[in-house]
Amino acid sequence: MHKGLRNLMIVVSLMMLGFWIFGLKIWGVVFKSQNGSHWSKVYHRQFLWIFVAMVISTSTISILKRLSMHSCPWDLLAYGGNQPWIPLFGNLPAAAEMGHCFPGGHASGGFALIAIYFGLRDSLPKLANAGLLLGLLFGFAMGWGQMMRGAHFMSHNLWTAWIVWMILLAQYLVWSPKALAAQN
Repeated sequence: MHKGLRNLMIVVSLMMLGFWIFGLKIWGVVFKSQNGSHWSKVYHRQFLWIFVAMVISTSTISILKRLSMHSCPWDLLAYGGNQPWIPLFGNLPAAAEMGHCFPGGHASGGFALIAIYFGLRDSLPKLANAGLLLGLLFGFAMGWGQMMRGAHFMSHNLWTAWIVWMILLAQYLVWSPKALAAQN
């Protein structure tokens, strides 16, 4: 649940980059677009959008974690650690250390798959909906794995889902994958 799923998300994001760079002819043989051209060629710019969206969303979560004062559950006094609990928008007590545990980094890797939804929703809505479902399933599965280890609270994962969604929505509104598709 920890390293395996993280590595799988890295492979998926690199596949999106590969689809953009190489067009992976095998996909063109399996999937044909309505006008008969290779599927990977028709949507290759959207694969770039998905890759960039996955990188931006997970990188933003990583930066937020680095700036976070919140500790992981296993570091809190209530659960045997040595750090105090801090409210979400509270201040770091004088004797406490920065926890760097909020939001959830592993869950962000799964939630980053929601980029497939935004990247394909205007052109391939069924595949986009599958991407949304996969993103939610993998995000919550990866978050659950971290919760079982004592690394995160459910709230960390819910906030991660919301932050990733908002980042992807903002990117969709500012740099539309539909506009990229029109450039083909």
